[in-house]
Amino acid sequence: MLTTVFFRKYLCWLAAIFCASVLPLQAQAGGRYALLIGNQTYEHGGTLSNPVNDTALLEQSFAAMGFEVETLTDATQDVLGDAIDRLSERYGSADTVAVYYSGHGLQKDGRNFLVPVDARITSSASIERETISMDSLIEVLKPFPISMIFLDACRDNPFAANLQAGTSVTKSVAQTRGLAVMRAEGDMLITYATLPNTTASDGMGNNSPFASALARHIRTPDTEISVLMKRVTGDVVAETRGQQRPQQISQMQTEFYFKRTPNPTTITDPLRALLAVYPQQVTAGEEVSVVADVPPSCTPFFADFAPDGHLTPIPLQFFKSIALSNGQIRYEISPGSRFGLMIQETDALGTHQLGLVCEPKEIGGDKAAVRTVMAEVATKVKAGELAGFVTTGGYEPVEYRFERFTIQ
Repeated sequence: MLTTVFFRKYLCWLAAIFCASVLPLQAQAGGRYALLIGNQTYEHGGTLSNPVNDTALLEQSFAAMGFEVETLTDATQDVLGDAIDRLSERYGSADTVAVYYSGHGLQKDGRNFLVPVDARITSSASIERETISMDSLIEVLKPFPISMIFLDACRDNPFAANLQAGTSVTKSVAQTRGLAVMRAEGDMLITYATLPNTTASDGMGNNSPFASALARHIRTPDTEISVLMKRVTGDVVAETRGQQRPQQISQMQTEFYFKRTPNPTTITDPLRALLAVYPQQVTAGEEVSVVADVPPSCTPFFADFAPDGHLTPIPLQFFKSIALSNGQIRYEISPGSRFGLMIQETDALGTHQLGLVCEPKEIGGDKAAVRTVMAEVATKVKAGELAGFVTTGGYEPVEYRFERFTIQ
């Protein structure tokens, strides 16, 4: 049997019980554009740990949600300015635009500025000359039907020492922490990785807490963005033990969903299962994260469809479970947890489909009944329907959700 994903500390997966075909990725929808900026290595301001990793992670999530993605790393002032100019060229062709920035940001006199990697800030007066004003970015985004700004840009000021040596006005800029409150324009959402006037963490792992949470939740279907961002906030607060709390400023009047379930069912359970599997592409030595929020009526059966056609179960006891305030239960495996999903050299390359089925209570451990249900789920997944309900065997409708990831 080909093995799919291995646990870091424990024995390999249970024997495969079913087969399914591997399918190509879903076609991307038009009208969506994302500009992702990760400024990490500053010529005069040191080096941050994770902006490049953060943009790479989010590139996968935005692309999976049908966005055309442009990613910039270590962007100079000219490169940033040109990218913002190109945004205006999207008028009329993009109805949804998202901008994510990871790197250094400063505030002066209540205005915010993004810091290019070639900025040389030696005085308060040089800030506007050497940086990109958030006011100009907001002005460009305002005409779009829907726009979103995600600012993971509140690290400590790397130019503080230079500014401290200046005038009293310059010193006050050096002592100001984080970004100032901004006003959203048009149908716009602005999200700070942490509260205004405070600093955000680069994170202890490969990604910042905010980037990790955002990349994960973008991929959950049928969740309006205001609800989705509450979940991002909850995850960041939990990971940082209350030291960092994202904040949203919204003028959005339109409901926005990153992903809607194709062929929606007539069943309208407000607490349907949500699933995120990330990153989308992994190699040997990396870990796959799984987060699923399910209603209390759902006993999830987790499994992976491998490229060779086998379905391999993932034991439920390997997941951390948390009761959420909305009544759902979260099951999670993430990097650094006691039981991880570590990719091994022997794992099958190609596209995997990992997810869950809400096991019908009437089955009661009947293996034949499980095979019947999973047979219909496999047929649905083979047809490209990665989420929905099956009604085989005379049971109540059984919900299932799967996500794709690729081992390279």
